[in-house]
Amino acid sequence: MKLDRRQFIQSASGLLVAGGARARSSTFSLSRHLHFGAQTNAWGVPIRSYDELLQILDNLARLRYTGFETNVKSLEPYFSQASKCRRDFAARRVRLIALHNSAILYDRSRIPIEIERLRPVAAASAEMGAGHVIISDGSLPRHGGQLDLNAAHIWTDGLNQLGRAVKAEGVKLCYHNHHAEFEGHPTEMSFLLRDTDPDLVWINFDVGHVLGLIRPADFSSEHFRRIAIYHLKDSKVDPSGRIVNVPMGTGEVNLPGIVAPLLNSGWSGWLEVEEDGNYPKPLSHPEQILRQDRQYLQKITSV
Repeated sequence: MKLDRRQFIQSASGLLVAGGARARSSTFSLSRHLHFGAQTNAWGVPIRSYDELLQILDNLARLRYTGFETNVKSLEPYFSQASKCRRDFAARRVRLIALHNSAILYDRSRIPIEIERLRPVAAASAEMGAGHVIISDGSLPRHGGQLDLNAAHIWTDGLNQLGRAVKAEGVKLCYHNHHAEFEGHPTEMSFLLRDTDPDLVWINFDVGHVLGLIRPADFSSEHFRRIAIYHLKDSKVDPSGRIVNVPMGTGEVNLPGIVAPLLNSGWSGWLEVEEDGNYPKPLSHPEQILRQDRQYLQKITSV
């Protein structure tokens, strides 16, 4: 059938409208699954006062972040007021993602101690509206450069026990990696992936710490269903061999490749900016840096 000019224009317009609707629908669908947050260590660790924390949340809301993570010391003094904290966060439309803690679990005698120490942290976190508790650990013992396999087994058992304990309090356990978890062969991370229960232990994948050890985009593609929280930053190796933070999109971390498997998979979780280049001191202009980060994340996710 041959279309006259008016019919052609109407048909083409209809296709454009339909295509635009599909694009908007796709973006809306992603926005329901991809959540954007920030670690408050851009303002220093710990945050000095509760009023300062609330001001930071006001800033994050203006920058289009909907969640925040902070060091446990920033909120520990307010555990007795957890319900009020939750209301304060909700009023700013920025929810608590997780409190960041340290824990030593490769020493069997310490496991029950760490569980009892972190149980009230998990309970307060849940009451404040968080869905996770994050822990990081020191490097596991090594002998002659080789990983202590017995310590690795104790560690994964401790993670399972702690994961079960915090789940009973209403939050998920996330393990935050540094450099050590990806060093050597076998790696600490290989034990975590193999020997911990996926229903009890999730990964908080810090993409900057693994530079030079693995391709973080490959790890994301293979294990994203095990990752509940990403810590996003961009880095490069300077002439002295140190890993240094650089503006997103200008370094050696393949951020588009890292988020690519999340975009068409139904994955739901947190993409967190972590600007820790001056840790534990605050950055000079944290709001400016986090604004640029959020703009870059919108560019590579369309959300």
